[in-house]
Amino acid sequence: MRTIVLGLGNPILGDDGIGCRVAEELKRTVEAEGASEQIDIEPFYRGGISLMERLIGYDRALIVDSIQGMGAEVGTIHRLSLDDLPTMTADSPHDASLKAALELGRQLNASLPEEILIFAVEIRYSTEFSESLSPLVEASLEPLKRMLLQELQISPSS
Repeated sequence: MRTIVLGLGNPILGDDGIGCRVAEELKRTVEAEGASEQIDIEPFYRGGISLMERLIGYDRALIVDSIQGMGAEVGTIHRLSLDDLPTMTADSPHDASLKAALELGRQLNASLPEEILIFAVEIRYSTEFSESLSPLVEASLEPLKRMLLQELQISPSS
């Protein structure tokens, strides 16, 4: 089963970069364990149709991102399905939500994953430029990585 793990976000907007950061760290761990043959892991900086296109050809996708508005404390990790995602922005002529993009891909008979899971870390959004995570989001990094390794059925040897 081919799996892709995409860490979404903007690595220069503080906590919004949690997805990118965990993708980089997870990739090093998975490669060190010799388990990267059927698993692709990468940071990804776009959403909507571009994100849907990146999922083509995989059986399973794990998407890691930040999230707001779930009513939890900053740093809380959520494991979500597509149906669990809140709709916070409307589709526009410039792009589409992930749900709408996946529907379009399926209508076009794209080979999209049957299973898509989202791991989202609750953040407080900021427009200040920073490559650092806040302490609460930084503290979620290792537990999130362990959750993803468990989902990938990889037991680190360390």
